Amino acid sequence: MQASSLAVRWAALSDVGLQRVRNEDAFLVEPARSYAVVADGMGGHNAGDVAARIVIDTIGEVLRQRLPEHGVEARASVLRAAVLAANDAVRAAAARDRGLTGMGATVVVANPCADGLIFASVGDSRLYRLRAGRLDQLTHDHTMLQELVDGGMISPEQARRVPFRGMLTRALGVEDEVLVDVGRTDLQPGDLLLMCSDGLTDMVDADELASLLAAPGDVQACAATLVASANAEGGRDNITVVLAAVTDDRSPNAGG
Repeated sequence: MQASSLAVRWAALSDVGLQRVRNEDAFLVEPARSYAVVADGMGGHNAGDVAARIVIDTIGEVLRQRLPEHGVEARASVLRAAVLAANDAVRAAAARDRGLTGMGATVVVANPCADGLIFASVGDSRLYRLRAGRLDQLTHDHTMLQELVDGGMISPEQARRVPFRGMLTRALGVEDEVLVDVGRTDLQPGDLLLMCSDGLTDMVDADELASLLAAPGDVQACAATLVASANAEGGRDNITVVLAAVTDDRSPNAGG
C-alpha cells in the first residue's frame, strides 16, 4: 500500500502442518491494492481445498473490480459483498458436483489503508493487531466454544485450555445466506497485523503469539517463525499466516 501517510509491508506463508496430507488453506495478498484474504476449507474427499480456492478466487475478483481506494463505508460495503459472493460461489459449485457436497470454508479479509483498516470474517480464521506490545484479536470466532464464552458458561481462560476449538456456527457454503462480520479500526505506524487460520491459533496461545510478533526482524522471517512454532507444538492442522507491517510511508523500504 502507498498512501498519504502510511505504507504496508506484506508477508505470507502456508504450510500443510505435520498431521494432514493436503493443505486445505488458501490465501491471497495484493500489495498494490492493499488487501489480503485467508480461507480455511472443510469437507471430505478433498473438497476443502476446492472450497478455499473458490473463496479466494471469488473474493479476489470482486475486490479487483470494485474495491475503491478511499472511503471507509464504501470499502466496507465491497468487502461484505465479496464475502457474500464467495458464499454463493461455494454453494453453486457444490450443487454442480455431488462430490463437493458439504464443502465450506472460513474466511478473513483485511484492507488496510491510510483512512483505516476494514476487515470482514466468517468462521474462526482470525485477524489480530499488535500495537506497542499489546495483541488484540479484532475478529470474533463463530464457534460453539466462543458462544459458551459469550454466554458466560466458561471463562476465556478456560476456553484457551480447550485443545480443539469446537464446531463452527458460521461458515461459507453451508447456508444460502450467511451473516458476515465487518469491522473497522484505526492504523498507526508500527502496527503489525496478523491474519491466520486456526492451525496457528489452536497450537500457539495469544501470549506466545504476542512475543513472536514483537520480536525484531523481517516480516517474512516472522511468518516462518509462526509456522515453525505451530509445527513445534504438534502441527495438527494446516497453518496459514499473512502479516502486514504498517509503516510511515516516508520510512526506508516502505511499501509492499
